[in-house]
Amino acid sequence: MTDSFAAPEPGFAPAFRMTPLRAAPVNVGEIATGGRRSYVSVGGGTFEGEGLEGRLVGGGEMHLLRADGVTVVEASYYVAFSDGSFARCFGNGYRTSAPDFAGLRLALLFEAAEESSVAHLARLAFVAEQAEGGPVLNIERIV
Repeated sequence: MTDSFAAPEPGFAPAFRMTPLRAAPVNVGEIATGGRRSYVSVGGGTFEGEGLEGRLVGGGEMHLLRADGVTVVEASYYVAFSDGSFARCFGNGYRTSAPDFAGLRLALLFEAAEESSVAHLARLAFVAEQAEGGPVLNIERIV
């Protein structure tokens, strides 16, 4: 029996540009299960794209530097949009220095109130990339 199902190939469309203002890391230190844990708070920044504008009003990133040099990142950013709506942008990914790319890559989702103007964001999926040393986190919508 042959399987004739073929999953659609995803594409990407530019969606947003986020410029988070990160504080200095708070170093937790070596943890018992391995790796070095730190926390970086986000206390401001801008968010724009797809006809929306906003500012980051809080959030942060948990970092776990593994023995292989890759940092696992858990991110959560809170966005206040210009129309008064709020959303949480959150996800997981890696900070790495690979030959093809050095920087941060995340898979992102949104949470927003159902009655808000940004509720549609909670039904979409995104990926983000920020080159090492660059100020902008470029976010693309998976289509």
